[in-house]
Amino acid sequence: MKTVKLYEQDSYISAFEAVVLSSEADERGYKTVLSRTAFFPEGGGQPSDTGTLADIRVFDVQIIEGEIYHYTKTPLNAGEKVKGEIDFSRRFNFMQNHTAEHIVSGIVYKKFGFDNIGFHLNENEVTFDFAGFFTAEQLSEIEYEANKKVWADLPVCAYYPDPAKLKDIPYRAKSGIEGEIRLVEIENTDICACCAPHVKSTGEIGLIKFLGSENQHGGTRIFMKCGAFALKDYRQKADDIKEIAELLSAKPEEAKSAVLSQNSRLEAERQTVKELKNKLFCQNLENFDKSKTALILKDADMKDLQTAADSLHKTYGGVRTALSENAYGAAFAMCGSASEIAAEFEKLKGRFPVKGGGRDNIRQGSITASFDDIKKYFDV
Repeated sequence: MKTVKLYEQDSYISAFEAVVLSSEADERGYKTVLSRTAFFPEGGGQPSDTGTLADIRVFDVQIIEGEIYHYTKTPLNAGEKVKGEIDFSRRFNFMQNHTAEHIVSGIVYKKFGFDNIGFHLNENEVTFDFAGFFTAEQLSEIEYEANKKVWADLPVCAYYPDPAKLKDIPYRAKSGIEGEIRLVEIENTDICACCAPHVKSTGEIGLIKFLGSENQHGGTRIFMKCGAFALKDYRQKADDIKEIAELLSAKPEEAKSAVLSQNSRLEAERQTVKELKNKLFCQNLENFDKSKTALILKDADMKDLQTAADSLHKTYGGVRTALSENAYGAAFAMCGSASEIAAEFEKLKGRFPVKGGGRDNIRQGSITASFDDIKKYFDV
């Protein structure tokens, strides 16, 4: 007996009754087959529904070789009549975003001829891939056209067409689809083969917002949020902007200019620090005791250490090292002739745990030890 797919008859069914046909243990817990179900099994890039059966949580639903399995941690009794309830808020969010994907993909296909070659939907984001590239202006235009379809509140219809007439319907489909073809049609927008639940009209989507895009696999991946997902994202970003503005003593609408102003001040300060560090660096080199092999620099980055070690080596010869204390011991850069530095580096690794390497006449990395022990080793 095949499970009746209530989610195909009406995607808004959130509660139903069914008879348990079987409930068998497996490595994930228990998989239950019902006489009928409103739970959508994972498919078409959309996660399965979640919810409860007889107050037992359903954490996943899969369709395997035509059989729909409801996964729980507790078994149900075969022959028992149970009430099922799906998490409809989650389902509706998915319906909003999946239907929006059809709108965008239909617009892209008609306008640019690019196929949708990948789609993924979860609680955090929607991504879909196209076999082609877009400019920023084109993506903005697609987003606007998609939202116009939302504002028009167009009907969305899902159906199984007469197989004899299917060949005459200009629908989109991924390759390799077998068995009966279920079509989702959005008036004057798109017709696509799809197994998932969708909203009844495009107005229920609320908003389609592109969050970004990237070139991937010879095409474009678009990141999108719609409906409740988009509202949640907007609220979070609005709250973030408000908090940023308060930290900068500005109004939310002035946050961008306040950040730019702050960046300008920070850049000026960074330049001042750089100039002071250069002066201190030059003083350290001028005051360097050439009988020593190492120089300690305070709060130096690796580029500073490399420059210092190279300058010491070129000025005084031999293997010279620049050190800067850190949380693990010290960062270092060491310069010298190729033959000398190889031996000196091996000697250092024999004395301390050292991470790093290099080639030719330079070695750099970090030493894990007390800084006092490191200073004693280098006699500085």
